[in-house]
Parts: sequence; C-alpha cells; structure tokens
Amino acid sequence: MILESILELLSEEKGLFIAASILLFLYYLFITIAQCKLFTKAGEKGWKAFIPFYSMFVSHHLIGMRHFWFILDIVFWAAEIVLEIVEGTPAWIEDAFFSVALIMTLISEIIHIMKLCYCYTKSELFGIGLFLIPPLFSMIVAFDKSEYNLPKSHKERKMKSEDTSGNAPK
Repeated sequence: MILESILELLSEEKGLFIAASILLFLYYLFITIAQCKLFTKAGEKGWKAFIPFYSMFVSHHLIGMRHFWFILDIVFWAAEIVLEIVEGTPAWIEDAFFSVALIMTLISEIIHIMKLCYCYTKSELFGIGLFLIPPLFSMIVAFDKSEYNLPKSHKERKMKSEDTSGNAPK
C-alpha cells in the first residue's frame, strides 16, 4: 500500500520534486546527526550541529582548518547567489565563477575530510569513502569507538601557551 503510494507520486512531475526533497532531507538529517555525535566526541555541545553555518565553523575549528577556508566557502556561496539574482550577467562570467567556486569547494572539502580522518584516526582510504558517500561514512565515524584527537595546530597552540605561561614541562 505504502509502496504503491510512493510509486504513484513518483509517476507525476511533482512526485519527482517530492522524492528529491525527501532524499535531500534524509541526507541532511544523517549528516547532522553524525556531526552532532562528532561534536560531542570532541567535547563540543551537540546542538551546534543543527545551526547550518555555525556548524560548519565549529567543524572547521575542531579539525584545525584555518578560518580562511570557512570564509572562502561563505564568500563563494554568497557570490553564487548574487550572480543568480542579478540580471544581465554574461553567461561566461557565471560559468567561469562557478568553475572556480567548484574547484575551491572541492579542495576545501578534501582538506576537511582528510583532517577529520586524522582527528578520528581513520585512514586515507576511509577519507575517500567519506568523500564519495558522506552520510554512511559520517555515521560510521560518529558511532564507532574512535576517539577525538587534537589536530596538530591545536597541539602547537597549546604548547606555545604553556611555554608563555611558565607551565611547560621540564
């Protein structure tokens, strides 16, 4: 009965939109639940995963990515929206900008995934899986027994602050 209802919806034009919306919602839900658990493992509050841009900022911070990458992602998203809204923008400008934005986003995502794998002691091969099937591999990292490890940049800052405060180990 339920399967027949779903198939009937899919046969109509609006059914495709509804199916795509449901899939996008499920994708976002799985990613957010996994991110909530990852934040909790790292000592952050899990609710931060449910606030879209803030969760990205917190995630970048936890894995030791520079804020430059977060700002770059936001600028590209905002500029893409503006280019879509503004009338009269030549198509070649939109295409060129979209190509650059896509390349920079892919680079940022690959760096993010590899740093995430380092922080949760996962291999580069696992990172490839995380890149290709994010909901599945995010849930694996979130709910397995791996522990959060401070990224190198956090360890270096911690050591520098201990050196300046006089609490450095002797």
